[in-house]
Amino acid sequence: MVGMGRRRGKSTQGGEALMLVLGVMIAAVVAIYHFVVENALVLGTIAIVCGGIYLIIRAIFRVGPRTGPAEVPARGPEFEINIPPLPAKTNPSRQNSTLARWVRADERVKLGNIEIAGGLFYLGDGVAVPGGVTAQYAINPNLSAQAQHADVDGSSMPYWPSYADMSPAARRAFLDWMLGGRCDPAYGIGLVFIFFYGLEHRMFVEHGDDAASLVDEVKRLLAIYGANGSFHHYANNFLDLANAQLSARIDLPPLSPERVAGSEMDLPTRLYLGAKLARSPILSSADDALRWVLAMPDTHLRTPAVRCFDEFAALWTKRFAERYPNGVPVKTHQRMSLQYRAASGAFNVAIHGRHEQYPDVLGLTKQLDTLRKLVEECTSELDPFSRFVGRKPNLRNSIVARGLLPADIWQQSGSQAIADFRRQVETVLGTQGRGSATAQHIFEMAGFEVQANGKIPATSAEELGRALDAIDVAIEPDPRYGSSLPRADEQVFVFRAANGGPVDPTRATFRAARTQVEVAVLAAGSDGDACYEELQRTINRIRATPDLSGVEQARLIAFAVTTFNSPPKQARVFRKLAEVGEPERQAIADAAVAVVGGDGSIDVGEVKFLERLHRTLGLPREAVYQNLHQATAERTDEPVSISEEARGAGIRIPKEPASSPPLELASGEGFSIDTAKLARTRRETEAVAALLSDIFSEETEQPPTSGRDDKIALQGLDGPHSELVQLLEQRGSMTRSEFDRHARDMRLLPDGAIERINDWSFECFDDALIEDGDEVALAPHLRGRISEMKDKAA
Repeated sequence: MVGMGRRRGKSTQGGEALMLVLGVMIAAVVAIYHFVVENALVLGTIAIVCGGIYLIIRAIFRVGPRTGPAEVPARGPEFEINIPPLPAKTNPSRQNSTLARWVRADERVKLGNIEIAGGLFYLGDGVAVPGGVTAQYAINPNLSAQAQHADVDGSSMPYWPSYADMSPAARRAFLDWMLGGRCDPAYGIGLVFIFFYGLEHRMFVEHGDDAASLVDEVKRLLAIYGANGSFHHYANNFLDLANAQLSARIDLPPLSPERVAGSEMDLPTRLYLGAKLARSPILSSADDALRWVLAMPDTHLRTPAVRCFDEFAALWTKRFAERYPNGVPVKTHQRMSLQYRAASGAFNVAIHGRHEQYPDVLGLTKQLDTLRKLVEECTSELDPFSRFVGRKPNLRNSIVARGLLPADIWQQSGSQAIADFRRQVETVLGTQGRGSATAQHIFEMAGFEVQANGKIPATSAEELGRALDAIDVAIEPDPRYGSSLPRADEQVFVFRAANGGPVDPTRATFRAARTQVEVAVLAAGSDGDACYEELQRTINRIRATPDLSGVEQARLIAFAVTTFNSPPKQARVFRKLAEVGEPERQAIADAAVAVVGGDGSIDVGEVKFLERLHRTLGLPREAVYQNLHQATAERTDEPVSISEEARGAGIRIPKEPASSPPLELASGEGFSIDTAKLARTRRETEAVAALLSDIFSEETEQPPTSGRDDKIALQGLDGPHSELVQLLEQRGSMTRSEFDRHARDMRLLPDGAIERINDWSFECFDDALIEDGDEVALAPHLRGRISEMKDKAA
């Protein structure tokens, strides 16, 4: 039925048409393909013929005659301007352009409604440069400088500023800066450079007759704007080459470890060395050689040379003189050639002057290599000092730090530190040149930090010894010469001695004498009380020992004094005895017996010590008693007694054989005056006093005895109190119990004696002399005053 059928839409009709077109196209392609395949030979032949005809026709027209010359387009005149890419290049042939003129310093110029004084700039359209004209630094009055706000900081200006291409706001800022005297640091550096460009043109292109004014102006600007790195570089380069052009005096920079950025040696050093070598081909000055090395950009100093440059320079001078006593020969045929490259980039010109006759060291390498090796050697020598200063910079100038420098420069470079140290040590030495103090006191004088536990490192003791050597003072105990390290609270003895009193600690005689002193001290203390008289006998024995120099005797006596104050460990000393040779063993035993038996009173503990000593030395036990009897036999005017002890009733001491003097108990009952004994005792006392007064003399002969009585040497103190002060001065310090015993021996009350001496000290020195506590000692700062008083009394 017709009513039931659907109408065909437009989309169906379009699709059928498209399919019909595609079918036709495919059929055509297939037909063409079949035609080409079937007629390929014919088609190829036709193509070749047509190509040949085309080539023949083209050739005929190329070789045919021309009807006239080819017409070339006209070109205007061409100028080459040697200026780096700048927007302000101009053509000098323009009819309306004028070259700028130089405005001198004494001129005033009116630009618009302002008048600028001081000159030193180019006024006009452009400035002639080699190869053209530039308007970069010509102040053109025809260009607008009208702006609501001036561009003071130059933010609108490019990296290569140009007055011709500046914005009106920037030109206004430039003219304001000029009007204000060219000195306001608030203005941008680009404005300063535009002015500077004119100065360098005037100096190096025009060679103006006002060169001195130009140099002064650049120096003035450098003082104001030198903080800018770029301007600092260009301004200094200007000044250096201006000096070269004018053959002016060379201002050398000081020797410094600071490295100057750049690929070449700085010009002042180059000119200076050239002038030197023009006069002589020998570089004889250590400073000149060091200047040469440091000026090379490939020279790199290590930390010790940079951190300790003054010491490095002093050491370099010493080592250069040793290595090159006749100087360093420098041979080169190259002569110096200089050029100025303008900061504006507008020109590059040669600099002429006296320098063109100078030898040029830039190309030399052989001599530099040898000098660099010396630089490295000097740097390595400063390593210990540099490390110490790095750890403790506040102690750089202390005597301790200076002692780490090479020996041949440390006194020279540390003169102030040495002088300060000497003054402090002299407060201990006094006028007599000897004294004692705690180890901590001496170490702190030298700048050492003493540890809280009281231990002193061996390295610190060695460094202190070197410091004292420099001021001609010796110290005992000194580990460098065989002594053990003292603790911070122990006494040390110092005395004047050339170069610190060096000795050979391995020499047999000295080593044996030192061991005898240690054993004698142990023997003296074996009864629980090492007395002052036993120290005197030890000192006498040192003086009597043959083959000891004055310095060796002085060290041994000082060692004896300090060892009596701080006795060594018995076990350590006895271990050392195992290494003693056979000839020395008997001498050691004799020294111990002489100390024990010298006072005529022998304690049981002393006898036991001597027995152990003889056993350790491999000597017979019987020799102990034989040596004691021999020692006591010399005291013919008095009995030798063993210390008192309680006796039971009816017990008698058997008599000794007639061959030996009898040993008797000290009865303690009554006394009788023996004038012979008193005379001999007085002679011994005077001899000991004289011995101690010259205890550290380098003379080995016994000095003559003094007729004065040391007990009254201190004016204002009676004999016992004066003697007590001198005992403290000699001992340095003593325990309170020991002080009390000595005071009682002198029939003084200990507390009363301290009070009396300190009252006297306040009258004389306005300060207390005795410091009381667990240890009794003289105030260190008053030792020198006591020595002076004794000298005056003498």
